[in-house]
Amino acid sequence: MAKFVDEALDGVEFKSCWKRERNLHNSTTQTKKVETEEEASQSVSKSDADIQTEDTSPDFSNTPDFDPVSLLTFLKRVEPDVIDYLDKTHRSHAFDGFDVSSVVEELDLNCMFTLTACDLVKELQCTSLSWNAIGSTIAVAYGMTDHQDWCEHKGLLLTWNLERQKVKQDKPGTFIEVSSCMTTLSFHPRYPAWIAGATFSGDVMIWDLGKSESLMASSSLDEDSHREAVSSLVWIDQYTRSKTKAKIMSVCSEGKVLIWDFVLGKDQLKLSAGWKLSMGLNRGLGSADKEPSLGVTCLSFWPEDQTSMVIGSESGGLYKCNMPEDLTEGEDLVANLAITFKFHPHQGPVYSTHCSPFHHNLFLSCSSDACARIHSLLESQPIVVCEPGDSYLFSARWSPVRPLVFAVGTAEGRLLLFDLKKSKATPVLNLEINKKGVPVYTLEFNHIRQSLLACGDSEGTVRVWRLSDELCHQGSREVELLRDMTALNLD
Repeated sequence: MAKFVDEALDGVEFKSCWKRERNLHNSTTQTKKVETEEEASQSVSKSDADIQTEDTSPDFSNTPDFDPVSLLTFLKRVEPDVIDYLDKTHRSHAFDGFDVSSVVEELDLNCMFTLTACDLVKELQCTSLSWNAIGSTIAVAYGMTDHQDWCEHKGLLLTWNLERQKVKQDKPGTFIEVSSCMTTLSFHPRYPAWIAGATFSGDVMIWDLGKSESLMASSSLDEDSHREAVSSLVWIDQYTRSKTKAKIMSVCSEGKVLIWDFVLGKDQLKLSAGWKLSMGLNRGLGSADKEPSLGVTCLSFWPEDQTSMVIGSESGGLYKCNMPEDLTEGEDLVANLAITFKFHPHQGPVYSTHCSPFHHNLFLSCSSDACARIHSLLESQPIVVCEPGDSYLFSARWSPVRPLVFAVGTAEGRLLLFDLKKSKATPVLNLEINKKGVPVYTLEFNHIRQSLLACGDSEGTVRVWRLSDELCHQGSREVELLRDMTALNLD
């Protein structure tokens, strides 16, 4: 029987026949040193020389001859077809509402000038503005609007020529002081240096700003003259074509409507006609009737027809009056001015009326009742009523170039621009004139440089704004749209 025992034997090693031991070596390498050189360089010098091409302008001395007989024959032949197509185009509504401008601009105003004269004006307010006949100079009347009794202030008339190369915005070009607050002024429609102004005490004056002794004439003080504040002045256009004579109309808060004759060389204005409007029928001056007078606050004519006018009153009433056909002296002149139509009144004093320069039957008014209205002569009720807020509206003016655009100044220091083509209720531009919110008492468009609009506030500051192209360029069929608006309301 075999026996097993424990035994430890030494290990047996077999060496690999294919794997050899590895030999390791360390070595280092380095690139060659980079050699650099520096050298200055300079651009090539150049020289200039002038050259001129030969004159290639056309020689108008060799104008070809033409046959006037054949030209006339051609025009006669094509005239019927041309007139026919023009008539068809005029009746067509294919392009109604189409705006020629391919670029839509934002409605905006850019303040060009801020006119102040703090040392001269002190605490006076802007009461009236007027642009001269060529649109280069703006005149500003200064006074106070809140008199409780007689006036103890000195009024001012200042002007700035905005066409000068360097306009000194804090230094006026003309300074005229008068005995009481200035309430209104108006440049002559043809002579740029002639300007009429009136005061709180009832004085009416005419100056020639081109002369050192500028006062040419003033009203006389008699029983028929104004005794209270003159609210509006208007040159009667058909009598302003002469270089030596003119007529001007003035109205005041005591209800007097006066016409003054101005003759160059005479230092006194002659009262040629006058009326006193009462709460009933109009009366002649000096009438014994004690019926309360109608306090006239504003007056406006249509540019192309001064045979009728619109008057606004302190009671809110609006009236159409006819002018006499002959304004020469006569016995029956006092009976010729008649209130021919009464419009629906405002609920407060009417501060501004302005007749449309594009439509003889329309006029604009604004009042302390916070309403701006457009009226037609054919209806007592307004055809458009705009109520932009709760504040007084002191001034309203139609644009001289856009039939559907007008501007309004508010008691909260805002300048509003309405575009009836876009909205009849909401202004397209509501601009805060100043941070203090002081009232904007007066504003005027420039009838020559039609992109300019000036406004004056109760702190005596005048700002001149440049309107965007959309606000000062007439669109297609605007006059027709204004007429359609009137006709639709009447229907």
